[in-house]
Amino acid sequence: MLRVAPFRGVFYNPKKIRDLAKVMAPPYDVISKEEQEKLYKRSPYNFVRLDLSQEPDSYNAVAQTLNEWQTQGILERDGTAAIYFLAHRFTLTGGEQKLRHGFFALTELQDLSSGDIRPHEKTLDAPKEDRLKLMLACHAQLSPIFALYAQPKQTVNRRLEVAVEGLAPFLEVEQDNGDECRLWRITDRELIEKVQREMKDQSLLIADGHHRYEATLNYRNHMRSERGPSNGRESFNYIMTYFANMNDDNVVILPTHRLVRGYTHKPFMELEAALQSSFYVEQHPKTSEGRASFLKALKTAAKKQRVIGASFKRDPRYLILRLKNKRIMQRLAKDLSAPLRELDVSTLHLLILEHILGMPPEQQVSEGNIRYTQDEEAALQALEKEDYQAAFILNATKKEEILAIVSAGEKMPQKSTYFYPKLLSGLIVNKIDADEQIELPDG
Repeated sequence: MLRVAPFRGVFYNPKKIRDLAKVMAPPYDVISKEEQEKLYKRSPYNFVRLDLSQEPDSYNAVAQTLNEWQTQGILERDGTAAIYFLAHRFTLTGGEQKLRHGFFALTELQDLSSGDIRPHEKTLDAPKEDRLKLMLACHAQLSPIFALYAQPKQTVNRRLEVAVEGLAPFLEVEQDNGDECRLWRITDRELIEKVQREMKDQSLLIADGHHRYEATLNYRNHMRSERGPSNGRESFNYIMTYFANMNDDNVVILPTHRLVRGYTHKPFMELEAALQSSFYVEQHPKTSEGRASFLKALKTAAKKQRVIGASFKRDPRYLILRLKNKRIMQRLAKDLSAPLRELDVSTLHLLILEHILGMPPEQQVSEGNIRYTQDEEAALQALEKEDYQAAFILNATKKEEILAIVSAGEKMPQKSTYFYPKLLSGLIVNKIDADEQIELPDG
């Protein structure tokens, strides 16, 4: 059973911060060193100073900064527990506008083996350790996880839309790219209890925030061991969550492309033969016109079959690779279910990277060997200008494919999905008071 609860969110004070866009930041895990510097310069109160501090003693510095901002009134905590309804308007690369609705609330932490809250990607130890140390220092959840539930009639979203219709949001942020976030506070107890009842039989799929979820589980276990017996309603048993409905067409998944280096160079003819033994290979010349036709052909082919785009350093062609026979992957991945085995990203990591290019899994996750990006043009340009050996262009994983894999109890390779757009950091914070009891419908 899923337990969802209102909470007292922490927000930037609009009386102190006139332009909220200046203090918002992207999620910590997509911020480059250069962007971190820009965000630091943009405002002395930019959220990056909490979520990705560059101070020498960063964890204690974050705790001190968070406390100072609350004391100064830069950040304020709501006096009443609420759920928070978010309307996020954004534009896709092709110009199409989307409006994604969702809401923020707490959800009770569950061990990942329970089945009600499911991850879909593998995690790494270093990011989990980093987020745990941050929580232990500041006793706050600085960013929510992004979770998906399935409700074909979209009753929850519709109830919340009706509740805020005609009301001005209490918080509004227009980003530099024109995207807009509008947030409403909902405190009506009857409405909150309706949402709680409708969510209790749901299962959640973690779309983004796998490392934060596992770090929060470790934080909960630490607090339980430190404080002794728990009744389950203490605030450290819950995690701040953004809930979106996967049946909403405005929930968008983008592909994540790979730039790769670190494998032993193969002679051109040897690499060519290895690829052709497993794939049908379609070639496009490495010209500006060839790049356009390559990317168009890749998207067109993906509507009917599974394909991977490839570009190798000093190879004058762009390649579209189509697996010759499913049995090739069946032999390589006998222990994987058919839905996971048939993903483009599985073919890339198991067949191309590991078996053809000779990169074992531990080398693939080693820092610096693979760079991820959602911009295919940027990936192809970076291959020519930077120290990478190959670029691989993937198509987006479908929602139903993710569900099939998760239902089988499996996880996808890291960075298999990119739910777009990511949530702004700084929009909402959950301060954890260990003595605070969470409100549930049964009192």
